[in-house]
Amino acid sequence: MNRTMSSLLALTAGALLSTSALAASLDGTQWQTIDDKTGEKKAVIQLNENGGKVSGKIIKVLNKENAKAVCTKCSGSLKNKPIEGLQILTGLKADGNNQWSDGKLVDPESGKVYSGKLTLSDNGQSLDLRGYVGTPLFGRSQTWKRIK
Repeated sequence: MNRTMSSLLALTAGALLSTSALAASLDGTQWQTIDDKTGEKKAVIQLNENGGKVSGKIIKVLNKENAKAVCTKCSGSLKNKPIEGLQILTGLKADGNNQWSDGKLVDPESGKVYSGKLTLSDNGQSLDLRGYVGTPLFGRSQTWKRIK
């Protein structure tokens, strides 16, 4: 009986350890953005985690005509910065169940800054981005597809 109990405890501990080892991380992942209004593929975003916070920047604009564009409508340190390389997500913190919230996101087309929230799909292949003012009920969402 002790041997059976020891084996059962070892299996349970192993399962718990492997579950936490598989906890979602967005560090180093790349995502293709898809415009929620037009369905057009727009850009590639690289996400990074540092100090428990996720940030993201545009590493490639897919429309060649816009590849050299700058963020003329952005304010502060982002004003007139190239859109390729622009930091559009900052400060997102993990809050469980493959969700990150309490961050900020910049819309490079309007220059506006919104509160942001990310939710990773169960299979890890898509990411829902929600940008909003005040409460998530009043905002827009985009679904991004994992590249690598």
